[in-house]
Amino acid sequence: MAGPALAGLLTAAAGPGSVLALDAAGFAASLWSLARLTVRLPVGEPGPSYLADLRAGWTEFRSRSRLWVTCVHICLFNFLLWAPFLVLGPATAGQRMGGAGSWGLIMAAEGAGSVAASLALLGRRPAHPVRVATLASAGWALPAGALALGAPLPWVCAGALVAGVSSAVTGTLFATAQQRLIPAEAQARVAAYGTLGAFALGPIGLAAAGPAAGFFGATTVLGFGSLGLLLATALVLTVPSVRRN
Repeated sequence: MAGPALAGLLTAAAGPGSVLALDAAGFAASLWSLARLTVRLPVGEPGPSYLADLRAGWTEFRSRSRLWVTCVHICLFNFLLWAPFLVLGPATAGQRMGGAGSWGLIMAAEGAGSVAASLALLGRRPAHPVRVATLASAGWALPAGALALGAPLPWVCAGALVAGVSSAVTGTLFATAQQRLIPAEAQARVAAYGTLGAFALGPIGLAAAGPAAGFFGATTVLGFGSLGLLLATALVLTVPSVRRN
Protein backbone atom coordinates (compact mmCIF):
# COMPACT_ATOMS: atom_id res chain seq x y z
CA MET A 1 0.00 0.00 0.00
CA ALA A 2 2.78 2.43 0.88
CA GLY A 3 5.04 1.44 -2.03
CA PRO A 4 3.19 3.09 -4.94
CA ALA A 5 2.54 6.30 -3.01
CA LEU A 6 6.18 6.55 -1.88
CA ALA A 7 7.35 5.76 -5.41
CA GLY A 8 5.23 8.59 -6.76
CA LEU A 9 6.59 11.06 -4.23
CA LEU A 10 10.18 9.91 -4.78
CA THR A 11 9.76 10.18 -8.55
CA ALA A 12 8.48 13.72 -8.18
CA ALA A 13 11.34 14.66 -5.84
CA ALA A 14 14.33 12.81 -7.27
CA GLY A 15 13.29 11.47 -10.66
CA PRO A 16 12.32 7.99 -11.88
CA GLY A 17 15.90 6.75 -11.93
CA SER A 18 16.05 6.66 -8.13
CA VAL A 19 12.87 4.56 -7.95
CA LEU A 20 14.13 2.10 -10.55
CA ALA A 21 17.46 1.80 -8.70
CA LEU A 22 15.67 0.94 -5.45
CA ASP A 23 13.49 -1.54 -7.32
CA ALA A 24 16.55 -3.22 -8.80
CA ALA A 25 18.15 -3.43 -5.36
CA GLY A 26 15.01 -5.11 -4.04
CA PHE A 27 15.18 -7.74 -6.78
CA ALA A 28 18.86 -8.30 -6.03
CA ALA A 29 18.03 -8.93 -2.37
CA SER A 30 15.30 -11.39 -3.38
CA LEU A 31 17.69 -13.21 -5.71
CA TRP A 32 20.30 -13.47 -2.96
CA SER A 33 17.69 -14.89 -0.56
CA LEU A 34 16.42 -17.45 -3.08
CA ALA A 35 19.95 -18.52 -4.00
CA ARG A 36 20.53 -19.55 -0.37
CA LEU A 37 17.60 -21.98 -0.35
CA THR A 38 18.29 -25.70 -0.54
CA VAL A 39 15.61 -27.85 -2.19
CA ARG A 40 15.72 -31.62 -1.72
CA LEU A 41 13.57 -33.60 -4.13
CA PRO A 42 12.34 -37.11 -3.24
CA VAL A 43 14.21 -39.92 -4.94
CA GLY A 44 12.12 -42.73 -6.43
CA GLU A 45 11.02 -44.39 -9.60
CA PRO A 46 10.94 -42.11 -12.67
CA GLY A 47 7.46 -40.74 -13.36
CA PRO A 48 5.67 -40.17 -16.64
CA SER A 49 7.41 -38.30 -19.45
CA TYR A 50 7.13 -34.55 -19.79
CA LEU A 51 4.86 -34.88 -22.83
CA ALA A 52 2.64 -37.34 -20.97
CA ASP A 53 2.34 -34.83 -18.13
CA LEU A 54 1.40 -32.10 -20.61
CA ARG A 55 -1.28 -34.26 -22.21
CA ALA A 56 -2.72 -35.28 -18.84
CA GLY A 57 -2.82 -31.66 -17.66
CA TRP A 58 -4.48 -30.50 -20.87
CA THR A 59 -7.12 -33.23 -20.55
CA GLU A 60 -7.96 -32.08 -17.04
CA PHE A 61 -8.01 -28.43 -18.09
CA ARG A 62 -10.17 -28.66 -21.20
CA SER A 63 -12.61 -31.15 -19.66
CA ARG A 64 -13.83 -28.52 -17.19
CA SER A 65 -15.63 -25.68 -18.95
CA ARG A 66 -15.43 -23.34 -15.95
CA LEU A 67 -11.63 -23.53 -16.12
CA TRP A 68 -11.12 -22.60 -19.74
CA VAL A 69 -14.02 -20.14 -19.83
CA THR A 70 -12.69 -18.17 -16.86
CA CYS A 71 -9.17 -18.46 -18.30
CA VAL A 72 -10.32 -16.82 -21.55
CA HIS A 73 -12.13 -14.20 -19.46
CA ILE A 74 -8.96 -13.26 -17.55
CA CYS A 75 -6.90 -13.41 -20.76
CA LEU A 76 -9.15 -10.85 -22.45
CA PHE A 77 -9.15 -8.73 -19.28
CA ASN A 78 -5.34 -8.60 -19.32
CA PHE A 79 -5.29 -7.80 -23.03
CA LEU A 80 -8.10 -5.26 -23.33
CA LEU A 81 -8.09 -3.55 -19.93
CA TRP A 82 -5.21 -4.28 -17.57
CA ALA A 83 -2.40 -3.79 -20.10
CA PRO A 84 -3.84 -0.51 -21.47
CA PHE A 85 -4.49 0.68 -17.92
CA LEU A 86 -0.84 0.09 -16.95
CA VAL A 87 0.42 1.95 -20.03
CA LEU A 88 -2.13 4.72 -20.45
CA GLY A 89 -3.04 5.24 -16.79
CA PRO A 90 0.29 6.83 -15.80
CA ALA A 91 0.32 8.96 -18.95
CA THR A 92 -3.23 10.18 -18.33
CA ALA A 93 -2.47 10.89 -14.67
CA GLY A 94 0.64 12.80 -15.71
CA GLN A 95 -1.28 14.95 -18.16
CA ARG A 96 -4.39 15.68 -16.09
CA MET A 97 -3.66 15.05 -12.42
CA GLY A 98 -0.24 16.45 -11.65
CA GLY A 99 2.17 13.65 -12.46
CA ALA A 100 3.69 10.63 -10.76
CA GLY A 101 2.38 11.45 -7.30
CA SER A 102 -1.22 11.10 -8.49
CA TRP A 103 -0.54 7.76 -10.12
CA GLY A 104 1.15 6.62 -6.93
CA LEU A 105 -1.99 7.46 -4.96
CA ILE A 106 -4.14 5.54 -7.45
CA MET A 107 -1.96 2.45 -7.13
CA ALA A 108 -1.82 2.82 -3.34
CA ALA A 109 -5.62 2.85 -3.25
CA GLU A 110 -5.65 -0.34 -5.31
CA GLY A 111 -3.23 -1.93 -2.85
CA ALA A 112 -5.33 -0.83 0.12
CA GLY A 113 -8.43 -2.43 -1.37
CA SER A 114 -6.55 -5.65 -2.03
CA VAL A 115 -5.21 -5.86 1.53
CA ALA A 116 -8.59 -5.06 3.08
CA ALA A 117 -10.39 -7.66 0.98
CA SER A 118 -7.75 -10.30 1.69
CA LEU A 119 -8.20 -9.77 5.43
CA ALA A 120 -11.99 -9.86 5.08
CA LEU A 121 -11.79 -13.20 3.25
CA LEU A 122 -9.94 -14.93 6.10
CA GLY A 123 -12.12 -17.71 7.46
CA ARG A 124 -14.88 -17.16 4.90
CA ARG A 125 -15.94 -19.77 2.37
CA PRO A 126 -18.57 -18.69 -0.17
CA ALA A 127 -20.90 -21.41 -1.36
CA HIS A 128 -20.14 -20.56 -5.01
CA PRO A 129 -16.55 -19.26 -5.19
CA VAL A 130 -16.26 -19.36 -9.01
CA ARG A 131 -19.49 -17.39 -9.44
CA VAL A 132 -18.48 -14.82 -6.80
CA ALA A 133 -14.95 -14.49 -8.23
CA THR A 134 -16.29 -13.93 -11.74
CA LEU A 135 -18.79 -11.34 -10.55
CA ALA A 136 -16.09 -9.56 -8.53
CA SER A 137 -13.83 -9.26 -11.58
CA ALA A 138 -16.18 -6.61 -12.99
CA GLY A 139 -14.86 -4.15 -10.39
CA TRP A 140 -11.72 -3.64 -12.45
CA ALA A 141 -13.77 -1.68 -14.97
CA LEU A 142 -14.06 1.22 -12.51
CA PRO A 143 -10.62 2.91 -12.44
CA ALA A 144 -10.09 2.67 -16.20
CA GLY A 145 -13.66 3.81 -16.77
CA ALA A 146 -13.16 6.76 -14.42
CA LEU A 147 -10.05 7.80 -16.34
CA ALA A 148 -11.92 7.43 -19.63
CA LEU A 149 -14.72 9.68 -18.35
CA GLY A 150 -12.27 12.35 -17.17
CA ALA A 151 -13.17 11.91 -13.50
CA PRO A 152 -11.09 13.79 -10.89
CA LEU A 153 -8.40 12.05 -8.86
CA PRO A 154 -10.54 11.13 -5.80
CA TRP A 155 -13.02 9.26 -8.01
CA VAL A 156 -10.25 7.41 -9.84
CA CYS A 157 -8.75 6.45 -6.46
CA ALA A 158 -12.16 5.21 -5.31
CA GLY A 159 -12.42 3.09 -8.45
CA ALA A 160 -8.92 1.75 -7.84
CA LEU A 161 -9.89 0.86 -4.27
CA VAL A 162 -12.81 -1.22 -5.56
CA ALA A 163 -10.53 -2.75 -8.20
CA GLY A 164 -8.13 -3.83 -5.45
CA VAL A 165 -11.00 -5.54 -3.66
CA SER A 166 -11.93 -7.22 -6.94
CA SER A 167 -8.37 -8.38 -7.49
CA ALA A 168 -8.09 -10.02 -4.07
CA VAL A 169 -11.53 -11.63 -4.20
CA THR A 170 -11.11 -12.94 -7.74
CA GLY A 171 -7.61 -14.29 -7.27
CA THR A 172 -8.27 -15.85 -3.87
CA LEU A 173 -11.54 -17.53 -4.76
CA PHE A 174 -10.35 -18.84 -8.13
CA ALA A 175 -7.31 -20.37 -6.40
CA THR A 176 -9.48 -21.79 -3.62
CA ALA A 177 -11.91 -23.32 -6.10
CA GLN A 178 -9.07 -24.93 -8.02
CA GLN A 179 -7.61 -26.45 -4.86
CA ARG A 180 -11.01 -27.85 -3.94
CA LEU A 181 -12.27 -29.05 -7.32
CA ILE A 182 -9.13 -30.30 -9.12
CA PRO A 183 -7.48 -33.65 -8.20
CA ALA A 184 -4.31 -33.15 -6.17
CA GLU A 185 -2.06 -34.89 -8.71
CA ALA A 186 -3.20 -32.51 -11.47
CA GLN A 187 -2.99 -29.23 -9.55
CA ALA A 188 0.35 -28.01 -10.91
CA ARG A 189 -0.37 -28.88 -14.53
CA VAL A 190 -3.84 -27.32 -14.50
CA ALA A 191 -2.45 -24.19 -12.83
CA ALA A 192 0.28 -24.00 -15.49
CA TYR A 193 -2.23 -24.07 -18.34
CA GLY A 194 -4.42 -21.53 -16.56
CA THR A 195 -1.53 -19.13 -15.97
CA LEU A 196 -0.28 -19.49 -19.54
CA GLY A 197 -3.73 -18.78 -20.95
CA ALA A 198 -4.49 -15.92 -18.60
CA PHE A 199 -1.32 -13.97 -19.42
CA ALA A 200 -0.73 -15.05 -23.04
CA LEU A 201 -2.02 -11.82 -24.58
CA GLY A 202 -0.78 -9.48 -21.84
CA PRO A 203 2.55 -8.60 -23.52
CA ILE A 204 0.72 -7.91 -26.80
CA GLY A 205 -1.69 -5.64 -24.95
CA LEU A 206 1.20 -3.71 -23.40
CA ALA A 207 2.83 -3.24 -26.79
CA ALA A 208 -0.41 -2.32 -28.57
CA ALA A 209 -1.79 0.11 -25.97
CA GLY A 210 0.35 3.06 -27.06
CA PRO A 211 -0.27 2.74 -30.82
CA ALA A 212 -3.98 2.14 -30.19
CA ALA A 213 -4.16 5.28 -28.05
CA GLY A 214 -2.36 7.23 -30.74
CA PHE A 215 -4.93 6.13 -33.29
CA PHE A 216 -8.17 6.08 -31.28
CA GLY A 217 -7.28 8.17 -28.23
CA ALA A 218 -6.46 7.02 -24.71
CA THR A 219 -9.96 7.62 -23.38
CA THR A 220 -11.47 5.49 -26.14
CA VAL A 221 -9.08 2.61 -25.47
CA LEU A 222 -9.69 2.71 -21.71
CA GLY A 223 -13.44 3.05 -22.14
CA PHE A 224 -13.54 0.16 -24.61
CA GLY A 225 -11.62 -2.05 -22.19
CA SER A 226 -13.98 -1.18 -19.33
CA LEU A 227 -17.12 -1.90 -21.34
CA GLY A 228 -15.55 -5.05 -22.75
CA LEU A 229 -14.84 -6.37 -19.26
CA LEU A 230 -18.42 -5.75 -18.12
CA LEU A 231 -19.81 -7.50 -21.19
CA ALA A 232 -17.40 -10.44 -20.85
CA THR A 233 -18.31 -10.86 -17.17
CA ALA A 234 -22.00 -10.99 -18.02
CA LEU A 235 -21.36 -13.59 -20.73
CA VAL A 236 -19.21 -15.77 -18.47
CA LEU A 237 -21.92 -15.76 -15.81
CA THR A 238 -24.30 -17.39 -18.31
CA VAL A 239 -22.14 -20.54 -18.36
CA PRO A 240 -23.84 -23.13 -16.09
CA SER A 241 -20.59 -24.55 -14.66
CA VAL A 242 -19.52 -21.04 -13.60
CA ARG A 243 -22.82 -20.23 -11.91
CA ARG A 244 -23.09 -23.44 -9.92
CA ASN A 245 -19.49 -23.67 -8.65
